Amino acid sequence: MAGPSLRDGSALRDGLRRPLPLPYHPLFRFYEGGALTRSFRGLPERPDDWWSEDWVGSCTCAGNADPDGRVQGLSVVELPGAGPVTLRSVVEAWPSEMLGADRSGTETGVLVKLLSPSGPVPLHAHPTRDWARRHLGSAFGKTEAWILLDTPGDGREPAYAGIGFVPGCDREWFSAAVRRHDNASLRSSLHRFPVNPGEVYVAHAGVPHFLGPRISFIEVQEPSDHIVIAETSGSDSDVAAATMGLGWDLALDMIDYRTDSAAATLARARQQPRVVRTRSGSGSGSGSREVRLFHDDVLPFFDASMLEVDDELEVSDGRFSIAIVVAGEGWVSGDFGREAVRRGQSFVWPASLALRVHAGASPVRIVRCLGPAGPAGPVGGPQPAGSSGQAIGASGQPVASGGQEVAG
Repeated sequence: MAGPSLRDGSALRDGLRRPLPLPYHPLFRFYEGGALTRSFRGLPERPDDWWSEDWVGSCTCAGNADPDGRVQGLSVVELPGAGPVTLRSVVEAWPSEMLGADRSGTETGVLVKLLSPSGPVPLHAHPTRDWARRHLGSAFGKTEAWILLDTPGDGREPAYAGIGFVPGCDREWFSAAVRRHDNASLRSSLHRFPVNPGEVYVAHAGVPHFLGPRISFIEVQEPSDHIVIAETSGSDSDVAAATMGLGWDLALDMIDYRTDSAAATLARARQQPRVVRTRSGSGSGSGSREVRLFHDDVLPFFDASMLEVDDELEVSDGRFSIAIVVAGEGWVSGDFGREAVRRGQSFVWPASLALRVHAGASPVRIVRCLGPAGPAGPVGGPQPAGSSGQAIGASGQPVASGGQEVAG
């Protein structure tokens, strides 16, 4: 959409000094869904369909074309003075302003989606970086995270996540089940956990997983679309798509066949978010805080935090991020002035942008998705003296060292 002319004018660069709205961006995918995402976005109701994934913040092309054969995946932003342009073209034109002066290259390091499958998603897995580099020529594998927004289930069964092999499974058994298309047995080979709104999970690269039915979540992941789908109909075209054209022998090597107990698997997958900074409230406000959502072992792949704003909170850490308003309403302010925000909206916050988030008539909650980070220190701003780094549970209550939420 945009070429070298993007770099020409200082007026266009000035457009980066404000939040850049990211509109609804549906992609045609391998499962049905999307209705819960459209509801979250505040869009007109439409039944679930194959346009099931909203690639909110993407500089990555999808592995599949749309039904008309067109490449899909690149997010578009409305840049003042330039109109609609791809996010990737803006990053490539102004990498220092978008990603930070201390960053080299033009890679954001993160892909952010809003997903809402209507039924069970087929069992699948993604490669590690090493496997992707050796077999796909890609710098990125696909570790991914799910920040759960809504989990109503489909009325027949509750929402759940399948993650990691149960004891007794191995590659030989799994390969045989894949080749005979025994999908029921494949699904029974993973641990299955009920899921609830507010919980956060990570599926590390190589670990097989599935989700469903009728569940809505933010997916934060490495910027790739590498996948092997173990559940297929068996047709030649289905197998080719499910293995990225690699065939089963090589594609199944992508999967991590280690097994573990349900407790150990859940402990690795379910994240225990922790408070990294707080700000005392003024007036009627009770205060605000930032909560890092992932364990330290995830941060080399990507990062995310929840801005829980009951009053106001500054964001000025010089990091590129995709911001999704998940609850409430309010506004953001900065050198650009003041702009309202509400549930369902999403934005690019360039690294060069400093702003304050303010609560409106109700507290506002914003998930901020970022590229890789180090484990130490706060995410969005200076850490005040005495901040605890206390872990919290899905309800927002602190979590004791044993993992139980502390009653408020």
